[in-house]
Amino acid sequence: MFEKSLTDLIQGLRANKRNESEYIQTSLQEIQVEVQMSDMRIKSTAIDKLNYLHMLGYDMNWANFNIVEVMASPRFSEKRSGYLAATQSFHQETDVLMLTTNLIRKDLASSNVMEVSVALDGLAQVVTPEQATDLFDDVMAVLAHSRP
Repeated sequence: MFEKSLTDLIQGLRANKRNESEYIQTSLQEIQVEVQMSDMRIKSTAIDKLNYLHMLGYDMNWANFNIVEVMASPRFSEKRSGYLAATQSFHQETDVLMLTTNLIRKDLASSNVMEVSVALDGLAQVVTPEQATDLFDDVMAVLAHSRP
């Protein structure tokens, strides 16, 4: 199966101005298949495309669990895609938000400053009162760290 990149999606949108909604519906169907795949690279690319379509006004709530899966990726480039999608689409009533608490805690404790940074940014965008209570000590440890 050939997976389109984000660039391919954007070029396809520009090339299909007359049939834009049909092209987007076809792309969404392809993305629904891609987010179910076990290859995290494909899943991450699908989330990137979905995030782009979300910026155009299309719903991506159906992929919330897949976003959490990408956030949990060990590769930073994939993790960053997941956190970006979460900050764009999650809100305080999102059903999978409670699944992110331990994931954010793990990323806050990472030795990779980029992972800590993306976790802090993601937390700041979608934190719930319960998460704030649960992660307070972890955030304070990061803020009090000797390394800026």
